[in-house]
Amino acid sequence: MNRNADLHKGHRERMRNRFLAEGENGFADHELLELLLYYAVPRGDVNPLAHKMLTEFGTLSMLLESDPIEISRRCGVKESTAILLCLQGALNRRLQHEKWSNRPVMDTVSKAGMYAIELLSQYHYERMYMMCLDSRKVLLHTCMISEGTINESVVYPRLVVESALKYQATSVILLHNHPGGTTKPSFADIELTTQLSKILYAIGISVADHIIVAQNQYFSFLENDLLKNK
Repeated sequence: MNRNADLHKGHRERMRNRFLAEGENGFADHELLELLLYYAVPRGDVNPLAHKMLTEFGTLSMLLESDPIEISRRCGVKESTAILLCLQGALNRRLQHEKWSNRPVMDTVSKAGMYAIELLSQYHYERMYMMCLDSRKVLLHTCMISEGTINESVVYPRLVVESALKYQATSVILLHNHPGGTTKPSFADIELTTQLSKILYAIGISVADHIIVAQNQYFSFLENDLLKNK
């Protein structure tokens, strides 16, 4: 009898039971990844593989959003294993799209804040999105305008203007996250918001708010009187 195999089998059963009892909040990222890998690697200890994958890609979200071929090459796993991982990110994006696909009205800060949390709280590196709204505050489209590192991203005003015009927005709400930080805006955040507000104001589009997400909370520029749409 292979005692190591029995040990790993027992570990897998304990992990599954923990998940049933505690949910995902009781697990570290590498442990959740382990659980997922059980369905692709039927035998053996996948803990080292989970750690290797996170080390290779930096964060769980970056791993799940990567190309399957790249995951297979860099982590030495079968293509079927890599596809299983990438499907998690694809399913989550589809879920968020379906949840907000009925064109909600973003007429309160709390609605926009909850939307921002659901969109951005999963990421461990900075991203900036822009919600394009019509004159009744109906959400027309949400587009990503910047993707960066764990503590910064670069925003190109031309892309912001092009996106706002493309979706015929009369106002926009900027959204971005502070991974591992606080919701408090930095000086650069305030300067960027002022710059974009002036540029969009010149073409008849207002910045209705800028919302920062961190640790499942949000900060609203509108609520804190930090918007300058002139």
